Amino acid sequence: MFAMIVRDNVFFPHSSFSLKVSPEMAELLKAQGELAIFFKTPMSSGDIGVRCLVREAKDDMVFIEGECRIRSMERIDGEIGDIQVTDIPDWYEKNLLNEGLIQGVRALVKLVFPNSGLNLMKEKNPGSFADMVAANIDLPVQEKLRFLYTPDSMTRIKLVFGYLNRVNPKAAQRANNSKANNPMAEETKELEERIERTPLSDEARSALEKEMGRLKYMHQYSPEYTVSRSYIEFILDMPWEIRTRDFIDIDKAKAVLDRDHFDLKEAKERILEFLAVRKLKADSKGSIICFVGPPGVGKTSLGKSIAEAMGRKYIRMSLGGIRDEAEIRGHRRTYIGAMPGRVIKEIQRAGTMNPVFVFDEIDKLGKDFRGDPASAMLEVLDPEQNFSFKDNYMEIPFDLSQVMFIATANTTETIPATLLDRMEIIDIAGYSDGEKLNIAKLHLIRKKAAESGLEKEPIVFDDEALRMIINFYTAESGVRDLERKIESIFRKSAKKKASDIDIPHQVTCDIVREYLGPVTRYKEQAMSSDCIGISTGLAWTPAGGEILLIEVSSMPGSGKTELTGNMGQVMQESARIAIGYLKSRIGDLISGHIDFSKIDIHIHVPAGAISKDGPSAGLAILCALLSYFQARPARSDTAITGEVTLSGRVLPVGGIKEKILAAERAGISRVILPGKNEADIIKLTADAQVNLEIIYVNSFIDAAPFLFREEVSSIPVSAQ
Repeated sequence: MFAMIVRDNVFFPHSSFSLKVSPEMAELLKAQGELAIFFKTPMSSGDIGVRCLVREAKDDMVFIEGECRIRSMERIDGEIGDIQVTDIPDWYEKNLLNEGLIQGVRALVKLVFPNSGLNLMKEKNPGSFADMVAANIDLPVQEKLRFLYTPDSMTRIKLVFGYLNRVNPKAAQRANNSKANNPMAEETKELEERIERTPLSDEARSALEKEMGRLKYMHQYSPEYTVSRSYIEFILDMPWEIRTRDFIDIDKAKAVLDRDHFDLKEAKERILEFLAVRKLKADSKGSIICFVGPPGVGKTSLGKSIAEAMGRKYIRMSLGGIRDEAEIRGHRRTYIGAMPGRVIKEIQRAGTMNPVFVFDEIDKLGKDFRGDPASAMLEVLDPEQNFSFKDNYMEIPFDLSQVMFIATANTTETIPATLLDRMEIIDIAGYSDGEKLNIAKLHLIRKKAAESGLEKEPIVFDDEALRMIINFYTAESGVRDLERKIESIFRKSAKKKASDIDIPHQVTCDIVREYLGPVTRYKEQAMSSDCIGISTGLAWTPAGGEILLIEVSSMPGSGKTELTGNMGQVMQESARIAIGYLKSRIGDLISGHIDFSKIDIHIHVPAGAISKDGPSAGLAILCALLSYFQARPARSDTAITGEVTLSGRVLPVGGIKEKILAAERAGISRVILPGKNEADIIKLTADAQVNLEIIYVNSFIDAAPFLFREEVSSIPVSAQ
């Protein structure tokens, strides 16, 4: 771009000006059409200038309009020349503080420039508005340079505010003393009256009275005035001493929970216990409940049912992906655009001191350079601390002890131990196929019929049709996908109904295939026959349980171990432990001689695209190794779970209910479990029927006889 250096003067973007040049230069600039102008003064660096449009050239005068700030990418040799430039973007952060400052400056401009102020008011962009106002003020060159070299729009707005007060103090004084400030006096009086009648805590009242003392001496159009007033109004809008009265009827609460949720006996029982204690002792703090389980099992909706049963306001706040501590604790008011934390803000929105507050996905809190939100949650959830929770924005204690906090998570693995210690964990495992069938019949079908406008149509789902949807169109521990599939069937029926086409009033398997298309889910099933070197393991995932087919083979080599199937670090260690145990007991377990230094062992877990980890596959891997090296087919109807040690001991594992459900879905008839997991099975059979034979083992030697097709004595669940 053609560039020119101007000496001893400074121009701004978004304003028009003229240059006196030679007639030849005027013709040249007219031909160019645009021009980059830089300014050479004793203070300037010469690298920031203005991109201009040449509007007109007459004789030795050129009339130019500034467009935007630019930065030179190279130095100009002499006074003129062609150089490369880059535009400097105009930006500002849009928030309450900045908008208040802009409006204040606009009001002051009307007073300082009563004649030309209306033209200036037409410009909506804050940066352009600041440039145009500055161009109308007689400023020293050094102030003009300072203004030109400021790309931040809000910083320029603040500079303009200072210029207006300095260059025309009488107009600014008139702004303070004129009728325009009568509303300010009325506002402060109204705020004082609100402070007087609001039932504040002693700390809050003292803080607001101090803030009001500062507010009275502030300029109405100053940014500090807007910040201070917003703070006072926020504190006054908090629900000080406002509570909803608890109407706790245990029978009604049980009816609400049973209406909204099928099964979940343990969770419901714990909720009713909590409500009973609260009914007998209203100021009981109790513990923070955390529902843990796979997606779609009803964790979040339990919180809503609790709020309804107690007659309290309901708040839900998702914590998934939050990495900024200020989201929980708020910003300090020293920062521009400071805001309170979401916890305090949600309580203000609810308008009560004692809502039911659900923290969704607490296991997905992040952490980065902006702080640790999980640590901030400690003060929120800890009953010994939250009676005086201090938000950074409020800077005064607020009582959170009356709030009933409930958390939900898919897993406890990613919740920090210190935070986990504040909560009582209630596991909500996945549903069996029979439970899903009942949930669909009792809840989902009626709900989706009403949502699709077909509640008056007697549409009935066959049990076989529902089982088909559950087994071949969904793969989940919860019922969220099942709900979507039922909704899809009702939508397609509604489309026909709206087109005056007869719809089927009985949904059969044929209707399911017609509406939902080909089968989309193929769950991992048990092997149809016994195979050498293949055992069936059981795994827990955040989406529920599943079976793992573990394959073993070997080939001539140098004693290496190959592990494939996207195994995690812990699972790889379990595989190495299993190989180590096999090698140490080779004489007892395998007849004949095997030189492990001359073979490579390959262990593979299919579905390599899915990440797998955990110690519970150790026993199943060892069983597959024994089957392979003994050349005996392992039983395909038996699933195995348990952590194995180098000495062959079998240790307990978690996720038993999810694993049992996965075994049932896969067509497994027997499950080998660690002996110390017997309590989990007793607890499980108390709530639901388990149609599996359970074998308890405490060591690999105990498990070995049950791996092959010999007749063995076992302990069925019904006998426990």
